[in-house]
Amino acid sequence: MNRPPPPSPPDILTPGPDGAYLVHLLIYNGAPFHDHWAYWIQSRQNTGSGVLVHAAGNVRVGFEFEIKRSYGWDEGESPPTKRVPLQWVSGEYISEKAMLTSGNEQADRIPACPFEEVLSKVEVPVKSLRSADDQAAGVPKRVVQRDCQTWIVEAAEQLVKEHIFSSEVASYLRAIQQ
Repeated sequence: MNRPPPPSPPDILTPGPDGAYLVHLLIYNGAPFHDHWAYWIQSRQNTGSGVLVHAAGNVRVGFEFEIKRSYGWDEGESPPTKRVPLQWVSGEYISEKAMLTSGNEQADRIPACPFEEVLSKVEVPVKSLRSADDQAAGVPKRVVQRDCQTWIVEAAEQLVKEHIFSSEVASYLRAIQQ
């Protein structure tokens, strides 16, 4: 069966607008399951560092909104398999000083700027993988599985509503979602 080629990511001009921050999609290999997706906002001061924002967890236990500050995308046990630049975002929505915590890597759940505030309002997926025990407890129900990719797409749609992302970004993410 021939599959159509994946859509091209949004066009990104470099350098970006003055005072803007480049937001990427980081894709981590999730085989045999869906890949894990996260947003990464690149620092303007140190391009190897930034802020990772994602729905951390899995469909078995559910997800939590998480922010990793001063995060180097190429550091750690498993670097992303792909880094896709999505869009330049105006500095009015991002506070580098607040987001990067003076270079100290840390996990957080409290938004530090308008961009993170919008993302924090998007509901993260709850547990959606049903075990045999869950099904034995009652009448089987159809469960729509939501995961980190679902959250990224819904977050992009909210960023479009807030006029932070272009609709092209949300369409691209929806098209590549597994």
